[in-house]
Amino acid sequence: MKARSLIIATLQSLLMWTGHGRDAERPNILLIVADDLGYSDIGVFGSEIATPNIDKLAAEGMTLTQFHVYPNCGPTRGAMMTGVDSHRAGLGGNHSVVADNQKGKPEYGGHLRPDVVTIAELLRDAGYRTCMTGKWHLGKGDNNPASRGFEKSFALLNGAASHWADQAPIIPGSATRYTRDGKLVEKLPEDFYSSDWYTKQLIADIESTANEDAPFFAFLSFTAPHNPLHVPRKYIEKYRGRFDGGWDKLASQRLTRQRALGLVGADHKASPRPSWVMAWDELSDEQKASRARDMEIYAGMIDFLDERIGRVIKHLKKTGEYDNTLIVFLSDNGPSKTSIADYLAMGGEGAEFFKRFDNSLENKGLPGSSTDIGPGWAYAAATPLRLYKGYVAQGGIQVPAVVKMPGKAAQAGRRSDVVLHVTDLMPTFLSLADTSYPKVYKDKPLPPLMGKSMLAVLRGKPSSTDDPRTLAWSAYGMDASRQGDWKVLRLPEPFGNGGWQLYDLSADPGETNDLAAQFPNRVKELAENWEDYAKANGVIRPDTAKSYDRPIVGQKY
Repeated sequence: MKARSLIIATLQSLLMWTGHGRDAERPNILLIVADDLGYSDIGVFGSEIATPNIDKLAAEGMTLTQFHVYPNCGPTRGAMMTGVDSHRAGLGGNHSVVADNQKGKPEYGGHLRPDVVTIAELLRDAGYRTCMTGKWHLGKGDNNPASRGFEKSFALLNGAASHWADQAPIIPGSATRYTRDGKLVEKLPEDFYSSDWYTKQLIADIESTANEDAPFFAFLSFTAPHNPLHVPRKYIEKYRGRFDGGWDKLASQRLTRQRALGLVGADHKASPRPSWVMAWDELSDEQKASRARDMEIYAGMIDFLDERIGRVIKHLKKTGEYDNTLIVFLSDNGPSKTSIADYLAMGGEGAEFFKRFDNSLENKGLPGSSTDIGPGWAYAAATPLRLYKGYVAQGGIQVPAVVKMPGKAAQAGRRSDVVLHVTDLMPTFLSLADTSYPKVYKDKPLPPLMGKSMLAVLRGKPSSTDDPRTLAWSAYGMDASRQGDWKVLRLPEPFGNGGWQLYDLSADPGETNDLAAQFPNRVKELAENWEDYAKANGVIRPDTAKSYDRPIVGQKY
């Protein structure tokens, strides 16, 4: 009898240790995505912004310095959810800016295609509890989270919205839509603030099914720090005066920290401020005060986001789930240079629309305002990389990423410079969940996975026999192809020269030294790789230039 009691007590102890009685061999999976966060915007990547919770995840896990995504939100999220290229997923670009010859094509529909399957669907079918909160941006109607594998969801279907309770459109012709478990939310609570509410809902949804004998897959999809820039006042005050030196000084300070951290070599050059972006000293005192306030709000949003990540971690520790949870943090693309100045300068409907906001210095960041960081701060946020969101230069597609493995990882606090891609998440999650990617799902043949499992890298055992990673991108008439450390890209003027440019990213992460004339055969090889990629994924080059947020010709801002 005593032996039997001892066995029962031991089993109960083990069940408590694994969290709500679940098998530690099937870990929970928590995916956290920030929206338009720059490469240098968190502490472990050189930022002055307080991000202690993300930094602690890095200390307990691994920092991924060569993690790649697509140049803007929808394409990254489509590829992330499906493990296939964004075109195969149906999100070859933002639907609002597709060219006439791309319209009506399944690769450019702006929503998940029916012949792809999501991580949530496969993990749900494998016995996981699934939930998500925050930005969806992968379709509306029958393409909401509830219909694509998430049993619990509170989702913003749009690409962006006010961070406050008001649901007024933030750009002309855009209606804000939230859903709860697939049903339209008519009104948000008065105390709604995006990052706070998404976090509360995710914790509640995880806890609501905690007694079920199954691990969870949770997707916390922040809309911060995407514009419009909004945050509670005390977070603006926290950063008051911190950015009065301007974006040129901030870029220099971050580069210095990155060198000290070993992220950037002593002989590596950072990408310079674009010629069409004003130097800080060119601004008037009034402009400086206004632009400094924008960065104060942006920093506050990131600070607030990090605090809410801390709340999720605290909950996981309190419930005994933390040690048995894989946590992945990343940004969906580089920082956004989208500027209200563009709309105002162009005049017409856009200019009239933005006149409705109270963007006085006292109200910026608060309800009734709509502002952005603009190209100057975006340049600094991407340090040391070239350009930002919307572009296939590294500043648009290389993002900060941190992974904390379940259990006590031997690789804790380490850094990996292995080239990784957002499509690697699907095979990584499936492998940990002890399930596989099918060839057919619901009677529809599936495209093969593009991504590769990251587990070897995360366990500190990357294969030395792998060929150099080959990746490619196409967005808005801009293209890129990378193999190992070599990359070609073609960007229209003034961002590039209209032709293929070649860079050795191991020596030139800022893409400052074009080697195309020196190595024409390598350019040819990488360009051919891009052609193969385009053919395999249904890429259609636009019949008219559709570069993302092209600056107004002749205007510096």
